[in-house]
Amino acid sequence: MEMSKTQLFKKPGRGNRRGGAKAQSLVEFAITLPILILLFTGMIEFGFMLNTYLSVQDAVRSTARRFSTINPYDASENIDPDFYSGAAEYAIELLAPTGDPDSRQITLEAGRDNILISLIGVEVDESADPDEISGINRFDVGGDYYKHFDETDPSSTYTDSAIGDFLTRDNAEPADAGFVIVEIYYGYEGTLNLPWTLPFFSPDNPSMMYVSAVMPTIYVKPRDTSGTP
Repeated sequence: MEMSKTQLFKKPGRGNRRGGAKAQSLVEFAITLPILILLFTGMIEFGFMLNTYLSVQDAVRSTARRFSTINPYDASENIDPDFYSGAAEYAIELLAPTGDPDSRQITLEAGRDNILISLIGVEVDESADPDEISGINRFDVGGDYYKHFDETDPSSTYTDSAIGDFLTRDNAEPADAGFVIVEIYYGYEGTLNLPWTLPFFSPDNPSMMYVSAVMPTIYVKPRDTSGTP
């Protein structure tokens, strides 16, 4: 039987072309779906991490602001140790409210996290030209700063040189001042704990956060004794 040229070179129908396009789209979707899931869950995890950081930051600022208005001296004019522990416990309560267990609880672990509290008085020699820092006094009961948990030993970033740089930033002249400084080290363990987020943060490998706040306080500011009585 002889086949005509029309039958021999007949183009495929539209139905076949549509079926091939659908199959191709399914393959492309199957390839890109894992990447989309990684990106989407990564953004969600980053959102949880950012929210945790902001919560810790709020707790640090609120603690520094509150305790900058509290007299750290006891009746004998000595620094009250309860001032430091009270500030740390206040920050812990803000992060994990015991009166509201249904709220989000950011719990500090003694073997990983820590809270540092510093009381610093800065004395300036005004007879120099220009004025210069003559002394930085740290008020504590056994060290340069208070450490709430003994299991870890983080360092304060507010060294004497850092304090000096802070007060003379932009060529400013320093002045007598007192500061209360609150620092928190917190290990973020992750929230979703998916296999592809575990290399970045997990209970066994947390991502350490550091947050600090500085507030002026009149209680440890050097007193002017140069005036005549």
